[in-house]
Amino acid sequence: MRREPIRVSDIGKVIPVGQKVMVYIERGNFAGVYSSYIYDIDENYNVYIAMPTNENGLKAVIREGEEVEVSFVDNRGYRIGFTSKLIEIIKEGERVIYKLEKPSSLSRVELRENFRVPVLIEAEFYVFKGGKIQKAKGTILDISAGGVKLSTEIELEPRDKLFLNFELGDKRMEEVEAEVVRKAITGEEGVNHYGLRFTNLTKEQEDSIIKFCLARQLELARKMRGLE
Repeated sequence: MRREPIRVSDIGKVIPVGQKVMVYIERGNFAGVYSSYIYDIDENYNVYIAMPTNENGLKAVIREGEEVEVSFVDNRGYRIGFTSKLIEIIKEGERVIYKLEKPSSLSRVELRENFRVPVLIEAEFYVFKGGKIQKAKGTILDISAGGVKLSTEIELEPRDKLFLNFELGDKRMEEVEAEVVRKAITGEEGVNHYGLRFTNLTKEQEDSIIKFCLARQLELARKMRGLE
């Protein structure tokens, strides 16, 4: 994964106040992925965020000294993020603001090179072949913000265009546009594996996939620690 460092002194330039962000909490009772926004950045480069909330409305209660990861996707398709610690909880009426310590470093990661997570998700899809639209089924074997690996019985070719429908956690993903970029040899008759690249994700679809991948990565990390 290619990472490009960003000077901490430029944090106000690359992360505007009001920017929606994702907050990733790895440990504790509130481990998971949450949504928030940048409330302010002070002259010492401390970052203030609104109290993070997940898709079910659960607010992340973080204690001072606990570590969080904050990231977002900019308008060029790069994920920008940093790791920091909560240093103060500020209450303004009913609003709760978390003051995060000045990040020691920031990085910019090309989104299409983002990590993949293993899954087993049943999917249906439509593909235009032989002058007509075919409907078929398959299984998604892994997923990232850049694409998926799909297992299916039908024969596909590079550059074939697909529209995928599948359940991603509690989200229904519909008509996700993708293109076949490679075919893998499985050694099993009647089973084909294809690498698909997403070609026209909406912002909502992209955010849902990234949140799912982060949550899935966290779940796998916890399981691995339990085996150690």
